[in-house]
Amino acid sequence: MVFTLADVTVVLPAFNAETTLGDTLRSLEPSLAEGMSLILVDDASTDQTPQIMTQFADRWKTVRFMPMEQNVGLGRARNAAMDDVGTPLMTFIDGDDWVGASYYKNLVRRFSDFPDLDFVRSHYIECHGVRRVLVRAAFPLCDAPFDPKLGILPDDRSTLVDQPHAWAGLYSTDFLNRNEMRFLPLQTAEDRKFVWERQVLAKKCLVAEESQIFYRRGSGSSLTQIGDRRQLDIIPALLETATFVMSCGEQAYVPKFLRQVLAVTAYHLKNIDRLDPALHQSFRTQVRFLLSSLPERDLGVALKQFDKARAKLIEEVTA
Repeated sequence: MVFTLADVTVVLPAFNAETTLGDTLRSLEPSLAEGMSLILVDDASTDQTPQIMTQFADRWKTVRFMPMEQNVGLGRARNAAMDDVGTPLMTFIDGDDWVGASYYKNLVRRFSDFPDLDFVRSHYIECHGVRRVLVRAAFPLCDAPFDPKLGILPDDRSTLVDQPHAWAGLYSTDFLNRNEMRFLPLQTAEDRKFVWERQVLAKKCLVAEESQIFYRRGSGSSLTQIGDRRQLDIIPALLETATFVMSCGEQAYVPKFLRQVLAVTAYHLKNIDRLDPALHQSFRTQVRFLLSSLPERDLGVALKQFDKARAKLIEEVTA
């Protein structure tokens, strides 16, 4: 089967993104000109975001505007739009990122060249101000189909489940709907479980030698830079992911997931001063609850494999 951009829908949710949204939308215009669909979700913004979206939607017949009545967070906003997708392929982009003119066309071509793919993963470019850093998908083989489960292990090396960026790629809509895959209803870390489900449940995927999606880091509006209660969403995200991993029937994935949990929590504990001071104790309490809910013996084995600095951060919380 030959796919074209007319077979693709991009889901773009945004909240108070007036300073960056215009760049994102302009980057999508070459693909829209070839028939790609776009769903713009305004998550009850209080700035000019809905006006920017509606004006843009008025110019393109394949663009739909979907306003949320109240702020629901990135996960729920994406899910609302996913339920309205009618094309065989879909993907996501955030309101502060942008793509190259041929990015989506190149991903679509992989679906035409390799039948029965469930998803295509791409590399991406991190943008720190004017500095650009290429981040490759954590898999050694490009442009050849493989079993997605091969992208989970080994547990002592970064793999595809350690890169929770659902927007870096393109998905079969049928695959997502058939497996009832949706994002966690959270403000941050909403795609932690999604990437594990993707790797475990898919039958065939591919990493494309393509990187024209630009991920803006360090902007003031980025949720990763905000120190309020939304940052605590990482804990329920990991708990939900734990439920999936522990019940998927593959014991071999448990050590990998536990190392991931320890690495993520150690990172947040190391950078706890980014949180509002009033949240410090709450975060430590939630980390203790998270770790106490995981298999004690396996967790202890994983912790012994950590370097002393990170292990100390974990031990101080659990003592």
